[in-house]
Amino acid sequence: MSQEINPLIERVGLSMWKVQRRIMSQMSMHKELGLTVPQFGLLHMIFQEKHARVIQLADKMEVKSSAVTVMLDRLELLGLIARVPDENDRRAVIVTITTKGQEVLDEAQRRSLLLLEEHLAVLEPEELENFADYYLMLENQER
Repeated sequence: MSQEINPLIERVGLSMWKVQRRIMSQMSMHKELGLTVPQFGLLHMIFQEKHARVIQLADKMEVKSSAVTVMLDRLELLGLIARVPDENDRRAVIVTITTKGQEVLDEAQRRSLLLLEEHLAVLEPEELENFADYYLMLENQER
């Protein structure tokens, strides 16, 4: 027996999807920096991890190591990351962000936040506060 979907949930879901698509398509500005949106995400993960292994990055991105390796090749070619052998495991490689990579990441994050600010400008300050609280509630719920 199929369960009825609440029309409000359907409306929220469709709106979230449309807004996300609009923002993601406008993030093509990262292309000016030489980054695709997935590469930007990967560079951000590398920054957060400080010294990441390829397998860790693949797990976080929920993709195969080979897919991450292809993106890392491109980031390394651009001089944004460095790969060094793991001193504790000769089979593993540690990935770190370079100074240039940090500069590009900082600029990409700045541009992303400006873009988000543009989209959220339709909200009054109190509405923005409530929106932030609601989104945090969604983010913090257990799966």
